[in-house]
Amino acid sequence: MEPRISKCWRSWPLERQQGFYRRFQQQHSETQTMKLFTAIYNDAKLLGSFLRHYDQYGITEFFIAASPSFASMVKGFMGKYRITLFEGLDVADSILGGTAAVTEMRRIHQQDDEWVVIVDLDEFAEFVPDIHHFSSIAEDEDANVVRGIMYDRFNVDGTLVDVSQATDLRKLFPVKARFIEKVMYGCDHKGILVKGQLKATGAHHFFEGEKLSSEVLEIAHYKWITGAIDRLRSATQLVEEAGIRWHIEYKRALDHYERYGRFAWETFGGEMVG
Repeated sequence: MEPRISKCWRSWPLERQQGFYRRFQQQHSETQTMKLFTAIYNDAKLLGSFLRHYDQYGITEFFIAASPSFASMVKGFMGKYRITLFEGLDVADSILGGTAAVTEMRRIHQQDDEWVVIVDLDEFAEFVPDIHHFSSIAEDEDANVVRGIMYDRFNVDGTLVDVSQATDLRKLFPVKARFIEKVMYGCDHKGILVKGQLKATGAHHFFEGEKLSSEVLEIAHYKWITGAIDRLRSATQLVEEAGIRWHIEYKRALDHYERYGRFAWETFGGEMVG
C-alpha cells in the first residue's frame, strides 16, 4: 500500500486547526531559522542543486561534513549560502550506514528542543509550502520525527546521466518510482525533520525514542547519475566485507541494471511526473 503523503490537516477538528494556524502565523511573523545537516563522502556533483532546493524551502544554515577531496567545492558556495564546513570528521562510515559525522555536528549545533533537517546529498525532500508548516503540525501532534519516503528518480531512457551544479534535476529525471521497495526490497523511509538530539539508528532510518508525525514527506532520490553504478559496486564490496546484511539489497540493484542494461522503470511501477 502506498503511504499517504502529507496527510490533509483540513480533516482535523476546528479547534485544532485554529490552534495550528495561530502558531503558524506567530512563527512566520518572526525571523525563521532552520538548520540542515549532511555529509559528503563520495561525490559532490549535486551540491549546487541541493543548496538551491533547500534554500527555497527555508533552510537558513547548512552544516556540511566533507572529505578532503570535496572541501574546496563546498567552500565555493560559502559566499552565497550560510555554510559551516567540517573537515576531519568520519564521513566514510556513511557507506556502512554510520552517522558519526552528522551526529557530531548535531551534538555541537542542535538544541534539545530544536527542529532540524537531516538528509543525504542525493535526497531532495519536498516541503510545500515550507519546512515550518510540517514542524508546526508535528508540534501539535507531540511528535519529534517527520519521515519521508524515497522515490528514486530516473532519466526517461533509464540510463545514468551526467549532471552539473546548474542542472535542473526535475527535468533531467522526470520518472519516479519506489525502486528501493520494489526492486531492492529495502527500507525506503528516512527521518527527515527531527526535533532534539535523538540518537539515529540504521543510517537515519530510525531514531531512538521517535514519535512519528502523521505527515509523510516525499523525497526525490537523485542517486542515479554518472558514476553511480561504480560507486554502488564499491559500496557493495565494503558492506559485504563488513558483514552488513544490506549488501544483498545493493546486489539486487546491480543485478537489475546488468539484466536490462538500464533501469527498466516500467517494470517496477515507474511513472512520468515531469
